[in-house]
Amino acid sequence: MEDYELHVERARKAHRAFSILGREGLLEDAASRGYYAILHLSRALLLKHGEPIPKTHASLISRMWASRERLGLQERLVRAIARIQSLRERGDYGVVPSISEEDLDRIDEVYRELLAKVGE
Repeated sequence: MEDYELHVERARKAHRAFSILGREGLLEDAASRGYYAILHLSRALLLKHGEPIPKTHASLISRMWASRERLGLQERLVRAIARIQSLRERGDYGVVPSISEEDLDRIDEVYRELLAKVGE
């Protein structure tokens, strides 16, 4: 199994947890798992295109932005990933519930779009 495929598998597991947590109304936890599903798909996409994986989350977004044309990503998708990273931080560290069902819908859309880009 290729390294990128390991990230795809990890993304699928995180997305499954995202779905379960969302159905249970645990929106902040679902957003966190959804973000990590997207993170692993982002890593898979970079690896599939011969790009190194950055060490930090912020560096990952920067690499995706710089490589977006090579990766076949639209600007709006990379911006959406950055927004989802912010959602995850609010959900993980905030004390006031701030994640909505619409936020989870957007996370799911981005996950599915990235999954298609990875070709799985």
